[in-house]
Amino acid sequence: MLNCESLSRYTEKCKEIGNIDPYNIPRHAWKDITTLLGGDLPDLRHSDIYQYLINFKSAYNHKELRAYRSLEAYKYFIAGWVSELLIADIKQGNGSTLCIVTAKVRHSQSLNEEALRPWFAMEKEGPIIAAHCSCVAGLGEACSHVAATMFAVESGANWTKKESCTSQPCGWVLPSCSSFKSAPLAKIDFTSPATKYKNFDKQELHPSSCATPRTKKQLVSMEARQKFLETLKNSGIKSASLSLIPGCNEDFIPEGSFLPKPLSTLFSKDHTSLTRTDILQVA
Repeated sequence: MLNCESLSRYTEKCKEIGNIDPYNIPRHAWKDITTLLGGDLPDLRHSDIYQYLINFKSAYNHKELRAYRSLEAYKYFIAGWVSELLIADIKQGNGSTLCIVTAKVRHSQSLNEEALRPWFAMEKEGPIIAAHCSCVAGLGEACSHVAATMFAVESGANWTKKESCTSQPCGWVLPSCSSFKSAPLAKIDFTSPATKYKNFDKQELHPSSCATPRTKKQLVSMEARQKFLETLKNSGIKSASLSLIPGCNEDFIPEGSFLPKPLSTLFSKDHTSLTRTDILQVA
């Protein structure tokens, strides 16, 4: 439930988009955005997201939002935290089309809680008009959940501008993570979100759910491994990796031993039955 101040501001948001409450729009009016072609998507650009998150005036203090941290919300999209991306087109009296976009976005700190349902509204080819999310930050006009939804739509708009995708439904939305489970290190993708986001525009990103398992490689036979080590040893160059391999580390043993013997050489099973006094005498 919203408090009086937040409820009043939410009512003002709805008035700004023609007295429409996106949460009251019937389900049949929403369309799955991933099935739309490029021309049916709103022309949302990165500059529009920046303009809203940074320069949009807050209704509370009439100052710019300056939500710089929300600009990193593309990581939520890359990680697959955005799902069920829906859009509703509302025809305006002046002939323009108002696009309302909503999605399910997981919490940043409580991954197992029920996903949030943020929304934002914009003209078909215009700026973002209003946005809302039920989290604390979202009640203050901007949050990472709203921004993640914007980045998902912006990525789709850029993706479908490419010639290879204009004749087929969008394939740009990453599969969402339905659960978060532990996994061996070999099956975890440690690629940074920034790198994934850059590769996304290059069509080099192969999306997966939570992590992209590495391709299982064929093991090298012991004979081939031994032959490789011998070739490396006979190359005339001392390879540091050979210093740890028995049978190949003879060249790394110093000729003259100038170090004291380790204490482990003093151990003798014959001394285990001696008393402390006898041990001191032996020492």
